[in-house]
Amino acid sequence: MDRLTKLTLLAIGLAISITAARPAIAADSDPVRRAKAVRVSQQELQLKINQLQEQNRTLEIQNRAIQQQLNTQQQEIDGLVHQMQTTVQPVANLQQQVPQMQQELSDVAKKQRSVPLEVGFRTGWSESPYGMPGGLYYAAFLNHRLLTHEDGVPGGFIAGEMLVGWTQGNHTNTTANLISQLTGPPFSTWLYTLSLQPTVQYHLDPALWGMERLAAFKPYVLAGPAMYINLMNTPVVAGNGNPGAGYRHYTADVQGGGVWGAGFELGLSALKVPQIQGLLDKSFVGGEWRFDQYGNGQGYNQYTGSISFGW
Repeated sequence: MDRLTKLTLLAIGLAISITAARPAIAADSDPVRRAKAVRVSQQELQLKINQLQEQNRTLEIQNRAIQQQLNTQQQEIDGLVHQMQTTVQPVANLQQQVPQMQQELSDVAKKQRSVPLEVGFRTGWSESPYGMPGGLYYAAFLNHRLLTHEDGVPGGFIAGEMLVGWTQGNHTNTTANLISQLTGPPFSTWLYTLSLQPTVQYHLDPALWGMERLAAFKPYVLAGPAMYINLMNTPVVAGNGNPGAGYRHYTADVQGGGVWGAGFELGLSALKVPQIQGLLDKSFVGGEWRFDQYGNGQGYNQYTGSISFGW
């Protein structure tokens, strides 16, 4: 408290004491008793002044304690403001990094959905060479991812596949065989074909083109060399225009050639079935067309569906 406040409190106390003592002094006309009353009043006044001074000192102590607390709190506030100022820039930097982190997480999720190795089966319909009727086709394959967009492949990835297929040809009546040449009437003949086809495939990944909804659908094209082993139930065939004409006169007709085609693969991870989601994430179905071309000019088509599993 300042000096003016102290003097004001002393004056107020003195006035109160004098007012309280005045009736007693006036009521007693005896000088001795009046003097004694004055001394008592002065003592009471001094006591009140001492009490006020003590209260003043107590208030000053409390005031200093409060001021010290305020100073301490102000220092803490200044420290917090400094911390906030020092964290504003890191927070801003972190906000700028959030899109990049989200993209990285998205890339990780894509890689997790992307299975590099698949084993599968194809079945469908295949034509046959040498003018023979086609039939059911069965194949098993192993597909492995070789290069991705991170290796510089634009918009997708490249995979290598090894396929072993079997064409179960239907029978037909023809005179282009030794039995018919000797006996005259046409003879029932059929042709089976075993094929080995190592191919390279380019798969288009829609997710890399911004089409996230089509991420499970991956069309592709393929090409590669091939080896064909044809088996006919009558190994010796005459060279005429009937079915089987041109077949080599051996028990097995081995031909080199090539294959190309196109297809698509659809990931079953889009199906949300919690009980088997782990299996669906690694399961795929698809469809495919291939054209088989022999080195001797023979060629035919194959149409198949597929199912595969990856890990």
